[in-house]
Amino acid sequence: MDLRETEAVTRISASIGTDDFAVAIELGERLIGEFKATELEICRADPEDGWKGYSVSVGYRTAPADDEEPAETLQRAAVPALFHFGLNAEFFLIRGTPETGQYGSYDANDTQADGYTVYSLITTFGGTDPREPAHVPRHDFTPRAETDVVSRVHLYVPTDDLQTAVRLCGAAATDISTSLIRISTDAGPCEAVLLSAFPTGAGETGAEALSRVENEVTSRLSDVGMSVRAIHTGLEDDPFTTEPG
Repeated sequence: MDLRETEAVTRISASIGTDDFAVAIELGERLIGEFKATELEICRADPEDGWKGYSVSVGYRTAPADDEEPAETLQRAAVPALFHFGLNAEFFLIRGTPETGQYGSYDANDTQADGYTVYSLITTFGGTDPREPAHVPRHDFTPRAETDVVSRVHLYVPTDDLQTAVRLCGAAATDISTSLIRISTDAGPCEAVLLSAFPTGAGETGAEALSRVENEVTSRLSDVGMSVRAIHTGLEDDPFTTEPG
């Protein structure tokens, strides 16, 4: 078994009311430093949720101790975050069973922090794969359309330092109007995923829009200074989304 699958990952999710992507990036860097995080996600708010801004999530890892039960590992993993935000550990609840899978979550109201709001604190085993599909809002906060083209860019970032990776990816994310960025150092050098949603042009067919967006994204990333592993495009949904059945 991969050791990373046995480690607990505590994921702290916060919202920040700003239209400035750079401010969200700064919050991400701050949380990475405070918790020595190994994964980051920044996502533009969806207009359907009724607020403007970004959600910023970071995850840090905790290895299990010898002879420690899974529930004990989950509880211990949450302590640094609970202490940092002054949260009552009695509201951190372990759910599930060892057979079906366990996780811990903080069951209380949103917590105001220094310029942002913590709305979720969850501890699981294994963490998050940055390649998992996601809903992708538009960067400009306009409502999504069924004809939108979603681009997914995978970057190899030549560093194992998450804060450095965030800085390196910031310019590329801005260049391609990224509304959701995920970066992980779990496998050593950082892997970054940038997701964007673009409206189809007037009179364009789906195939024409897909081709145009792929060409535009490729062109904008030509001087990115990192290895572009892949560029995927799809209509309406994240290209990695698959329909059940």
